[in-house]
Amino acid sequence: MKNNAYWYGYLEAGEKGSLVLRDDSLDTGKPDTFYLYNHKRDAILEYKTSFVEPKLRDLNDSEQEHISTLEKAFKASRSQFQSRASDPLKTATPETASNKPKNTELKIDDVPDDDGFSLDDAED
Repeated sequence: MKNNAYWYGYLEAGEKGSLVLRDDSLDTGKPDTFYLYNHKRDAILEYKTSFVEPKLRDLNDSEQEHISTLEKAFKASRSQFQSRASDPLKTATPETASNKPKNTELKIDDVPDDDGFSLDDAED
């Protein structure tokens, strides 16, 4: 079942089973993993495709009544989520940008002379 590029389903995992939502626009940066919103854990988690996809199923009729709750919870979690694959420079805020070191430039005079050779000696 697709809506707004979301897939709604259920992760069959015994006691840890949960309603899940998959948003393919969330990229892990790895070809063998994907993100799922796990409603029971109220978190967007990274899952290994080969391990989890066989345990996913579409929602049954009685579970479909939870789609609006699932989507609302996902959107709240999504607003706080930062994908590992996202570019931190694009998502930097003034608060996080000011926490960066002010000057990390290494000057040539700061590098120790380990061989005793000086460029001034070579000019003679």
